Amino acid sequence: MLEGQIQNLTKQINGDTLFEIAHITIPQTGIVAIVGENGAGKTTLLNILRGADTDYSGTVTLPGFMAFVPQINTVDGESGGEMTRRLISDALVGRPDVLILDEPTSHLDTTHQAWLIKSLRHFKGLVILVSHNRTFLREVATAVWPFENGVVTAFNGNYEGYLAEVATKRDAQMQAYKAYVSEKSRLSQRAREAGERSARAKKINPHKHSRAEVESIKNNSNGIEKGFAQQRKAFNSRLNRLNKVEKPLSETKLTLQKPVMVRPGKPVITALDVTVSQGERELIQHVTLKVETGHRLAIMGKNGSGKTTLINRLLQGGLGITHADNLRISYANQDLRQLDASKTALANIMQTTDESEQIARNFLGAMGIRLEQVNELVGDMSGGERVRVALVKALLQASDLLILDEPTNYLDIPALEALTAYLQTTKQAVVFVSHDAQFVRDVATEVFEISEGSLFKHTN
Repeated sequence: MLEGQIQNLTKQINGDTLFEIAHITIPQTGIVAIVGENGAGKTTLLNILRGADTDYSGTVTLPGFMAFVPQINTVDGESGGEMTRRLISDALVGRPDVLILDEPTSHLDTTHQAWLIKSLRHFKGLVILVSHNRTFLREVATAVWPFENGVVTAFNGNYEGYLAEVATKRDAQMQAYKAYVSEKSRLSQRAREAGERSARAKKINPHKHSRAEVESIKNNSNGIEKGFAQQRKAFNSRLNRLNKVEKPLSETKLTLQKPVMVRPGKPVITALDVTVSQGERELIQHVTLKVETGHRLAIMGKNGSGKTTLINRLLQGGLGITHADNLRISYANQDLRQLDASKTALANIMQTTDESEQIARNFLGAMGIRLEQVNELVGDMSGGERVRVALVKALLQASDLLILDEPTNYLDIPALEALTAYLQTTKQAVVFVSHDAQFVRDVATEVFEISEGSLFKHTN
């Protein structure tokens, strides 16, 4: 298969430029990872590459037989994980030259993620994929195409190498920014001092000098005054010519104005030898665990093993389960029943929080709900957007126990990092389900896994 090319590509929507690509040579083999924030245009680029979107300027050539697996949003009759694996398996059987995947790990458990990693590594052609799963990207990417400020470039190397380059560039920009600020301050100070000296040169106290002395001082000071004025002008001129260096963007830090005050180490839910069932079928036996404030419990396991059912059983209480008195719970679940589709995203949040509208906007923005979307009806939003609104609603609801069921689905990497940093500082008890290995590693203080009908606690 011949190499593909992207040249002078500009994609616009309603007259506004979404992204541009000056030139990228598309490799014949390997795994290209397209990364960037939600809304940057990653899926649009996939559609251009596969020929589904022709409304652009520039040239795109990608020869060979292609197969495409879209992101799974709504599923009827089978789980998202089952459908994703089936579609990817069908695509691989066709032996395409180019395999294009949009968020292939979104609904896959850790076992099926491992299967996907192995399958892609053995694939003989070219894979182009979009993903926010950082562990997955580290395992498979041989090249990275990042979206940055509306421009797409190519990095020829693995994801770890790309992150190292980003960090190096950010450090260099920070050093340049500090040098710029220092030089700007120095020139401003020198200009100010020259102006002050020029002003002082004009001042003569007539009561301390004779008329002849005053005239003599005036004649001498005129030259001094002009000299300082010229210095001031020169410093201001250099100041105006100074090339401005922007400060590197810092990571989004999410904080509450009214954080929940809870006593650390307070048990909120205790389970002792509990059986978890779905209908007549037993899923997990002999469940024993304690959920305490200040602790963050991750629950892992294969799809269908009973993770969500376990959470619901813990919430229902009953034989073998003890709740703290007056237990306040906030829950971001997958069925989104906590959202009112007839209300806006912001109104849904404000229904159940004591925080200000600005805090709600900050959290929505960090989770990828743009400024113009906060007043959009939830019923008009995409599935992924509704999931993010539900997540923010749970985060901002005052509670002792925060429960998150697959919170990382539909989050881009900046949102994942912001959520991680927030959860690391919360004083609540947190129980969450996730298949994102890095998120679990960064957030959890304890990890439990469901396997073969039992709940095991990881020891490391």
